[in-house]
Order: sequence, then C-alpha cells, then structure tokens
Amino acid sequence: MASVGFDIKFDGLERLYEQFDVSKEKARNVTATAMKATIAKAQQTAQSIVPVRTGYLRQNIVVKPVKISGDTITGEFVASQADYASYVEYGTYKMRAQPYMRPAVADAQPFFYSKVELLLKG
Repeated sequence: MASVGFDIKFDGLERLYEQFDVSKEKARNVTATAMKATIAKAQQTAQSIVPVRTGYLRQNIVVKPVKISGDTITGEFVASQADYASYVEYGTYKMRAQPYMRPAVADAQPFFYSKVELLLKG
C-alpha cells in the first residue's frame, strides 16, 4: 500500500510582498520560515493523535526539507516508513479509518497564515 503523506503549498509570493510592501526575497524567506514551523506543527499534531500500539507509526511521521521553487514554497510530512500507515489513515473494509494526517494538515493551515502575517509585521 502507498505511504501517507501530504504537501502543504503556498503559491503567490508576488501578492504577498505587494500586500505587505516587502521585497520578494524577504517574503520568500518569511514564507519558508513559516512553512518549516507549520510542517513541524503538523508533525507534532499527527504524532499526538495517531493511534499507538507499538509506537512505530508515530516515530515514523517525518518532515522533509522545505522546497522553494520560484513563487511556490512546499513543505511535506509523511508516514512512509510504516507500510500500514494508509490503512490507519483511510481504513479498510475490516477496520474503520483513524485519521491522523488529514486532521494535522487541517489544523496547520490557519497556523501557517497567522505565522506569515506575524513574521511580516514583526
């Protein structure tokens, strides 16, 4: 079964630096910093709510380095080393889903925007 992973992407640095009247480089750096914090928060949330039997799944929710490509900043976290990660997240016909990655992403999105705003204003 495929691993469970999520990308959180931010497009639109142009709009961001125009709105806050900052250089594109500062907007990129602030956004990358906010993305790192957001992915760490998502990882922490997922690890706190994932069902635990042995701890292997929780220990293997990992963060990958933030990628910057033009005006797109991408953060990724995955539970790829546990081959049963997707069974837990999505369920099977024999067991109910126990989502832990999707709620973590949903929780992290508003955090990202507030972190960017805080960093740009400060």
